[in-house]
Amino acid sequence: MPSNKRYRILSTKAVDRRLVVIAAAQKIDIEAKGFINTQALITDSLKQRIHQLFQEKATVIFTSANAVQALLDHYLHPDGKYYYGTWMAFPPNVTDEYVEAYKKGGFFSPGWNVYCLEGATKEALKQQYDIRHKIAGTAANAASLAQEIIRNGEKGPLVFFCGDKRRDELPDLLQQHNIILEELIVYETTETPALAGQEYDGILFLSPSAVKSFFSVNTLPQHTVCFSIGPTTARALQEHTGNKIITSTSPSMEQLVKTTIFYFNNIN
Repeated sequence: MPSNKRYRILSTKAVDRRLVVIAAAQKIDIEAKGFINTQALITDSLKQRIHQLFQEKATVIFTSANAVQALLDHYLHPDGKYYYGTWMAFPPNVTDEYVEAYKKGGFFSPGWNVYCLEGATKEALKQQYDIRHKIAGTAANAASLAQEIIRNGEKGPLVFFCGDKRRDELPDLLQQHNIILEELIVYETTETPALAGQEYDGILFLSPSAVKSFFSVNTLPQHTVCFSIGPTTARALQEHTGNKIITSTSPSMEQLVKTTIFYFNNIN
């Protein structure tokens, strides 16, 4: 990379400040602008079904960190609309043993077997203690996760916590193998198109919805490189642009930023 050259990158989703600083040290300046908005879906029927599942040894699927967060924010925590059970806070003079017991699995569930995507979704599950769970399988994308479920001989019923814009690959593959799947839509995605306002050397895309929203009001100069968080998003990009597309080696924002740094340092 020429010493006097700085590269300007637009991210279609917020980026952790730590990653922005790391990139800036490599002469890559990242700006962020949201092109989609997600909001938890909260209904009485969902409340009843989710609370029932909390009491069962269910096998569940997450392909989005937004789905994990929707459960934690609105169906578990005291400030959520539908908090489960009567536990509201650690009691006075709580012992360390009591806290550790809570961290090992909470007090609400006999334990879920979880299939999830790698990257942000798996990290969201690892960073919470409220749902006792065991990771039964992971994959880089929804289609590969479905294949993992099939290889493991799952027959169902399985519960898929998803958004209203979920892709068809996973449910279609499971249906083809006669695996019973219950879909629970726990968040909604709204496109929030915005003009980029200027030219960038690269754009970071983290979902097909963000791709659709971005290109609904923007076009790209030929030199701009599109960086995709995974193959599903890359396929969405191929439908909207002929520009170069670079796909992250793993589905996480951190790896996407590292992929961008590597490209401009070594390939461009």
